Amino acid sequence: MECTIRLAQSADCDCLMAMIREIAKYHNLLDEVKINAQVLRADGFGREPFFRCLVAELPPGQGDKQGHLIGYALFFFGYSVNTGRIIYVENLYVESEFRGRGIGRQLMSEVAKVALARGCTEMKFSVAEWNAQALAWYRRLGAQDKTETAGWHALELEDEALHRLAGDTGQGAGCSATPSLAEGADGDTGPRGSRLEAATGSGQG
Repeated sequence: MECTIRLAQSADCDCLMAMIREIAKYHNLLDEVKINAQVLRADGFGREPFFRCLVAELPPGQGDKQGHLIGYALFFFGYSVNTGRIIYVENLYVESEFRGRGIGRQLMSEVAKVALARGCTEMKFSVAEWNAQALAWYRRLGAQDKTETAGWHALELEDEALHRLAGDTGQGAGCSATPSLAEGADGDTGPRGSRLEAATGSGQG
């Protein structure tokens, strides 16, 4: 199917938020969505964006749906001490009526182009264990399930644990942290602790 893949703009955030809620609903995680369109604008389109996003848009000639967003891929950059630059796909989604037409693959292909242009050597993402259809789709793209082959576990520190750790004085340790460490956190490579499995796998094309 013909569609236009372009960089998301701040004006797209209301539509993006609606699709984020749809994918969370599919994963029974709607109550875990704590952000809104305003947060998306601040985090993705400010001076130092925490994420990047590509959108799939219907081209001219589509009647009342001309310019309608029908899918997106949200991603951010990270770093591996083994391989260097990497890219994380946090969300991949295509509206249900447009699935099966290759749009999801187009979006992933464009993210891959961005990754290679930025010197990334790996693309990472997570899929819910129960989502066999999505797992099969990603495997057809050439993805490897590292949970099976490498035996790694994906861990998270959420609100309470994160605050508790940040307040840990490290009793017995002989080190001290300078105040500038926290102040300069905005210059890091990307957001931490993202819930990847809530994002990928329901909108494959």
